[in-house]
Amino acid sequence: MIGKLLKSRYEILEQLGGGGMAVVYKGRDTLLNRMVTIKVLREQHASDEDFVRRFQREAQAVASLSHPNIVSIFDVGEEDGLHYLVMEYVEGRTLKEIIREKAPLDVRNAINIVTQICDALDHAHENGIVHRDIKPHNILVTPAGRVKVTDFGIAKAPTTATVTYTGTIVGSVHYISPEQARGEATGAKSDLYSLGVVMYEMLTGKLPFSGESPISVALKHIQSEPTPPRELNPDLPPSVEAVILKALAKRPEERYESAGELAADLREFRYPAHWDRREEEDTLVMPAINKTVAEPIREKRRKRKLRPWVRVLLVAILLACVIGAGLVAYRAVKNYLYVAEVEVPRVINMPLAAAEGKLKEKGLKFKVIDRRHHPSIPKGSVMDQNPEPGERIKRLRPVELIVSEGPLLREVPNVVGMTERAARIELTNFNFRVAGETEKMFHPEIEEGRVIRQEPEGGTIHPEGTVVKLVVSKGPEPRYIEMPDLRGLTLEEAKKRLQESVLELGVISYDESREYFSGQVMSQDVNPGDPILQGHTVNLIVSQGPGPSPETATVKVSVPAGDKKRKVSIVVVDRKGSHLEYERVHDPGDLIIELIPYYGEGEIQIYLDDRLVFKQEVPVS
Repeated sequence: MIGKLLKSRYEILEQLGGGGMAVVYKGRDTLLNRMVTIKVLREQHASDEDFVRRFQREAQAVASLSHPNIVSIFDVGEEDGLHYLVMEYVEGRTLKEIIREKAPLDVRNAINIVTQICDALDHAHENGIVHRDIKPHNILVTPAGRVKVTDFGIAKAPTTATVTYTGTIVGSVHYISPEQARGEATGAKSDLYSLGVVMYEMLTGKLPFSGESPISVALKHIQSEPTPPRELNPDLPPSVEAVILKALAKRPEERYESAGELAADLREFRYPAHWDRREEEDTLVMPAINKTVAEPIREKRRKRKLRPWVRVLLVAILLACVIGAGLVAYRAVKNYLYVAEVEVPRVINMPLAAAEGKLKEKGLKFKVIDRRHHPSIPKGSVMDQNPEPGERIKRLRPVELIVSEGPLLREVPNVVGMTERAARIELTNFNFRVAGETEKMFHPEIEEGRVIRQEPEGGTIHPEGTVVKLVVSKGPEPRYIEMPDLRGLTLEEAKKRLQESVLELGVISYDESREYFSGQVMSQDVNPGDPILQGHTVNLIVSQGPGPSPETATVKVSVPAGDKKRKVSIVVVDRKGSHLEYERVHDPGDLIIELIPYYGEGEIQIYLDDRLVFKQEVPVS
């Protein structure tokens, strides 16, 4: 297969992997000069209608979806008995490989991955597509952290039958939902259960259920409860554990209503390092108050005692020091134990300096915990904060800020020459937006529906989220030509002449003519020599030859015996077309004798109660 060229366009470069149904290759689209993934159905399944149908279902399922977190399908075809899909090529690793290497994953990283999977599933479910095989092997992660959901090979749309085989469970047994394990109908919530298994594995490094055989694992999905994730990973926040266990509920109605709802719960906890944080303050350590008891030193050589007033002064100074130290200690402890609570102001979208000033007004300090790119928030401005605006906290607790690095700059992909749909998918995959209104114009060379021009141009550097305007071809601009004379040509010759002149054939009528032979064009609705716009429709009248004189045939019909009346119809099909010559209701046993006219060669048809019972060619040879 390596080196094979499919559809004279897609070159197979190397094998990437494969499963029981298909082999996956890396390829190159020679027309658009881009890398693609080519999925080829295994030869042993090409004659199996069911496998081919599942393979085609994947194309139909994904082709209806357009989302940056779903692998796009560009083309589908069959050549020399090989059924294949051409898909977007994703540079990166499977989530399964990442789990094997790093599990348990960092909670923030895991939530980032899961929310992107949720976005993809939410889009698919809103369009009536259930994946039915969510597992880490079908999740691709790019070096930039972009998630791509792939392999809708057993996806199901509401309009198609559920794929269930006697004795066979569709899906990967470690990730299937209880309803899949029972062979019951599946829905969007089945995907959420499978996603719950994926989350469990990401954050614990273990699968919730394992066994010696697929059947034993399937039974555990139906009957057993998983080990709580925090028993395997004590650092896991309780709130995240709750999300996982809700997704893993045995009954679908106890799971999340949608992938979007699951993602919303996770996004509430986007500071996983602080979910268990308690508002604990450091213990204020007071310096020990050392009271030195100065015993009088008897100096052997001191000749006289201190005067009384000096003694009083020393005692007063000592008491003042003790009282002062006590007041300082009291105030320090009081200030610490009774720190005022303040409402956290909103500083999102504010420059960092302005945010600092607003926080200082409330007596709050801040700490920058991360810097990230954002498509619309300027560099140096706050893009998120913790605690949320409106929460009340003690002044000693710092407000954590995430500061924007500004938009991430990317190279705009070149989509000139692509179809409008393919161009939109390509730009969306690179996080660019496409203008809603697409300009259309004529082009002498680029076929209708393909992109002529884009603004900004491909290869230029712009921030993510930049709107790209597309100009799409309407094909060559039509022009006026001189109407050709089609009279006297056969219908086939006239069709060919119209095609050469870029004119469309309209309605074809037939009529008798004593001037033109049968089958020749006798009239056209645009006169020869008149100017006509290319692409215009031309209607023709074709001769049936000289109008023959009418002849007659004697038709005898005997109405069958019985107990009910019968409708008798006599229809003639001849040069004049199909025409009804006789129709009446008769009693059983009636004998009908009629002279029926006909024109040229034809056929007389006899109907009883609208059912053909006899036909005879005329004239009778």
